[in-house]
Amino acid sequence: MNRMKEMGNISNIALWRLAGAYALIGKEKIANDIIAKLNTDIKPYQEMRYSYGSGLRDQAMILEILTIQGDKITGKRLFDAIAKQLSSNSWYNTQTTAYSLLGLSKFIGNISQDGLNYELVNNGAKTEVLSEMPIHKDDLALNKENNQLKITNNGSDVIFIKVKNTGVPLKGNITEDENNLSMSIKYINMKGEKISPYVLEQGTDFMAEVVIKNTSYFNLHQLALSQMFPSGWEIRNTRMDNVSSSYLKDHPDYQDFRDDRVYSYFNLSKGQTKTFRIILNASYMGEFFLPITYCEAMYDNEYFSRKAGGVVKVIRSGGELTTVGE
Repeated sequence: MNRMKEMGNISNIALWRLAGAYALIGKEKIANDIIAKLNTDIKPYQEMRYSYGSGLRDQAMILEILTIQGDKITGKRLFDAIAKQLSSNSWYNTQTTAYSLLGLSKFIGNISQDGLNYELVNNGAKTEVLSEMPIHKDDLALNKENNQLKITNNGSDVIFIKVKNTGVPLKGNITEDENNLSMSIKYINMKGEKISPYVLEQGTDFMAEVVIKNTSYFNLHQLALSQMFPSGWEIRNTRMDNVSSSYLKDHPDYQDFRDDRVYSYFNLSKGQTKTFRIILNASYMGEFFLPITYCEAMYDNEYFSRKAGGVVKVIRSGGELTTVGE
């Protein structure tokens, strides 16, 4: 720490963290001397790799140090600015969100609460909830169609409600959109010839080919391509198959093969295009849904592209090939 303090090329936020470290070990004078030369003005920025930092993240780090120092006047100004940004409709990555919540919670400190006291009526079934914990979770039994929830706050504190559901939609997501990334998808046979994926004979080997181009003015890092496939198709794991790899084009930095999906992670320079192929087999007869294909920058939601899927069929070998879902 002493050696770092004497360096002349330390960033503003690094010096704030260093001051906080001195404060934590009881060296208040050294901490105050460092802080006296610093300011809380942070220029907006967004980093997509390495530290995944941002202007808001740095403000939250400074708030944490001010809390340690007991500077409530300066801290309150930063607290209000951070809270305002978090309550907006803006998107923030995990690093920024986590540090912001950490900074806010430390500034607030341990505030006594009366706990939770509310009434939940789920489709006519009433439940009284009394809890000393600040968070309470209810598992709801819902109908297939119409549902009605009514919550009455019987306590003295404000409560915040979040309803979350998970599952796979019956008809899937068919909404297409893109921003700063372009993506095209086609299905080809093992000879490289284009085919329709909507009706395939059982036992057919084929490939899903995705072409992604960076249409922004920046080099993009930490991109993720998510491909989910119908349960009637089986995925061939080319990471464990040297023969199959000869059919592939570009290779991602990392690829995660699962039973029904493949996640590919890679970077794209400005204007660069990459082509990824997944080898598949039409294994089980029936009608299935092909979900959307989604590519995004994992730490900045301004860069994404999604393409719709549709209904696909796997028929008996030699059956009638009737195109559906296009």
